[in-house]
Amino acid sequence: MRYKCVVSYDGYNYMGFQVQDNEITIELCIEEAIKKMLGIDVKIYPSGRTDRYVHAKAQVFHFDLDKDLPDNGIKRGLNSFLPEDIHIISVSHVSDDFHARFSAISKEYRYYINISEYDPLTIRYMPNITNLDIDKMDEAIKLFIGTHDFKGFASAQIDERKDTNKTIFDAHINRLDGKLEFVFIGTGFLKYQVRRMMGALIEIGRGFKDKSLIEEILEKCDPKICHKVAPGCGLYLYKVNYKDE
Repeated sequence: MRYKCVVSYDGYNYMGFQVQDNEITIELCIEEAIKKMLGIDVKIYPSGRTDRYVHAKAQVFHFDLDKDLPDNGIKRGLNSFLPEDIHIISVSHVSDDFHARFSAISKEYRYYINISEYDPLTIRYMPNITNLDIDKMDEAIKLFIGTHDFKGFASAQIDERKDTNKTIFDAHINRLDGKLEFVFIGTGFLKYQVRRMMGALIEIGRGFKDKSLIEEILEKCDPKICHKVAPGCGLYLYKVNYKDE
């Protein structure tokens, strides 16, 4: 039986999602919770991996079991063994051809910036950056929409065999009370891509660069053009979309 799970987490206390030697990660905590619940080792397969400090509103993963267990029982059981900053939202039976990563048709990330008074209660969840020219950022973010080679916005250590062409369907800014919400919806995102796109947007908003910076990076596909990487604490994997949902 294959089970699809949706999980929300506060990533601040973890070294990202993926299991790493001698580090506490989201994946490690979930797999340990499954082992405590069932007494067996079970490998989980996520829709993607988030970096250190990055949060998730609705990350998706799947795993297989030889037995048929009630969805709600798995949800309750896992949550009883997980730390309070990781929570299973839902569990559902899915067909064997479902894959949390390869069945996804799009992903949505959101990035938040506090543009008002510094708040120590929110600094773990969004950076505090004031005096931004939001209109310039609003013009610049639209340049990401479409199909581009995003190699220039990816990690310099990315596997050269990996396809760096991605399609972004929507990229826009919502002005909320005292903060900005940046929305990115696309087929998929490379390692550090959203944080580096945000790094460029912040440089533009602070008046250090103009929107031609984004055009140059997309044209030359060179990650050395802009080294700015926005803090991970402001980034949220907001939703993973699948065909039949």
